[in-house]
Amino acid sequence: MSLSAARPGVALATWTSATAEVGQRIEVVDAELVAEKVGGNPHHRIATRLALAFEEQWPGSYAAAPGNWALTLAPDGSVLSGRIPDVLVDGPALNEDSVCTEVPRAAVEVHSPGNTLAEMNEKRSEYLKAHLPVLLEAYLTAEQQVHLEWLDNAGHSWRTAATAVGETLLDIPASDAHPAFRVVPNDLLGRGRS
Repeated sequence: MSLSAARPGVALATWTSATAEVGQRIEVVDAELVAEKVGGNPHHRIATRLALAFEEQWPGSYAAAPGNWALTLAPDGSVLSGRIPDVLVDGPALNEDSVCTEVPRAAVEVHSPGNTLAEMNEKRSEYLKAHLPVLLEAYLTAEQQVHLEWLDNAGHSWRTAATAVGETLLDIPASDAHPAFRVVPNDLLGRGRS
């Protein structure tokens, strides 16, 4: 979480109590409430299973799917930028706080077919500026295979550490920034190896 200039933002309670239409969720972009599209059932399934995989493989971690993250706060504590990653991975505070106001350990974005490249790049940029250490991106290919890309924060840009599609194992070794992580992409939909 970073603090920005003295312009007013959206109060945490206003953000978390804002209601959205069916198929949408509310995020904070440039200190304004904005409705964002939500993916369908495969999207939610992938996110839920990735949340479980992080909790199983990263000791002491909790995962919220989805999770509220205040990326930038005004000096008065109001939200200037608040996103809802499909999965947010951090410590026990995820069970206690309605909004994560610190930098989480990792986030997952499961892209829907309707997401534009501009939307995806905007979130990548915001997460990089917020110093997120790990971003895992997922989507379904035209052949209905799960595609995963693990991105490490390299300071001024994202560095692709690994990609995996379908039955290919995503195998991330432990580093100073994070524990090891392994998953077969198609297992996230229950269509993995038998």
